[in-house]
Amino acid sequence: MGAVAASADIETFLVFLAIAAVFGIGSLIANRTLGAKARRSYLRLTTYECGQESEGEAQIDFPTQHYTFAIIFVAVDILGFILALWALTFRTVNSAEYPVFIALGFTALALAGIYYALSGERRWVV
Repeated sequence: MGAVAASADIETFLVFLAIAAVFGIGSLIANRTLGAKARRSYLRLTTYECGQESEGEAQIDFPTQHYTFAIIFVAVDILGFILALWALTFRTVNSAEYPVFIALGFTALALAGIYYALSGERRWVV
């Protein structure tokens, strides 16, 4: 009975794979035959931004401190999520010393990483 079910699952997967392949290839062919023809123009090679031709240097000094704080925010959120899941897992343990030691060690390691990430910032944006 198990081999028959596995065979049916494989056949179903192959049918869906074939339908997806036909749909994908058919869409590409329809786009080539029914789509708009490509227009050749020198304007396609120029830089166009909001109706203005670009002038001067295009590279700017972009502040990255905001991204550092966003990453730190996500790291703290993940730390809280992991500790909440950990607390739910070990809530039935009678001896609480070992799990608490693991949680404190994990938290200390995460906070050390966050401090290391922030210590490279010369100018903090708050």
